[in-house]
Parts: sequence; C-alpha cells; structure tokens
Amino acid sequence: MEKETLWEIVKRTGIVVFLILCSVQDVKEKKLSVKMLVSTGILFLVLSFLFEEISWERRVENMLPAVTAFVLAFLTREKIGYGDAACLAVLGSVISGGILWGAIFGGLILFSLCSAVLLVQKKAAGDTTLPFIPFLTAGMLWRITG
Repeated sequence: MEKETLWEIVKRTGIVVFLILCSVQDVKEKKLSVKMLVSTGILFLVLSFLFEEISWERRVENMLPAVTAFVLAFLTREKIGYGDAACLAVLGSVISGGILWGAIFGGLILFSLCSAVLLVQKKAAGDTTLPFIPFLTAGMLWRITG
C-alpha cells in the first residue's frame, strides 16, 4: 500500500467533516448554508492549489458532477437542490471527478434502497423528499476508504 502524504490525510479528513456538517444541516433544515459552502469551497480550492499539481483541464473535469447537478436542479425545478450541486462543486475543488462520480452513484444506490424500504413499509409516499447529502456522505466514505 502506498504511503499517504499528510496532505492526503488532511484532505480526506476535511472532506468527511465537511460532508458530516452538510448532512446534519440538510437533515435538520432541508437546505445548506451558503456561507459554509462558499468558505469551505474557497479553503479547499486554496489548499488544493498549494498542495496539489492539477492541470486546469483536470480541475474543469472535476467540476463536471457539480455542473451536471446544477443543470438537473434547474431542469427539475429543484427536485435536486442547488445546495446539493454546490456541495458537489466544493468537493470537486479537491477530489477527482472519478471519485466524486463513484460517491454520487454509491449514494444514489443507498438512496434508492432506503426509498424502496420506506415505500414498501408505507412510511413514505411517492412525493416524500429525502435529503441526498447523507447518502452522498456514505458514498464518499465508501470511495475514499475502499
């Protein structure tokens, strides 16, 4: 196994803490703080520029999940929230698009399973909304530890 650098450990820890904070806020308030998203995004971006050598092309590629989510939020009239898309943009500033797509798909699988269980048990209706960020957090934990 390759030895992790201090930056990688700090980065992964920061990502997990950020996602846990977003998850708690998403569950409690059904929205995310713009201040938290902007400040964390700037911090992650500055640290990424200081400690990683990533080409501009790669940085743009890492933002594709967020751009996709923003387009989907607009097209679905916010059935997918802009906060979810902004969270993906923050993550895209420090993590590869491949890892981010994997976390999204892992989160979507868990989201689907949870939704199906709630529907079968009649604990939710077809129009019930669930926060996505906790599922994204689980998907990210799977991707960065697996």
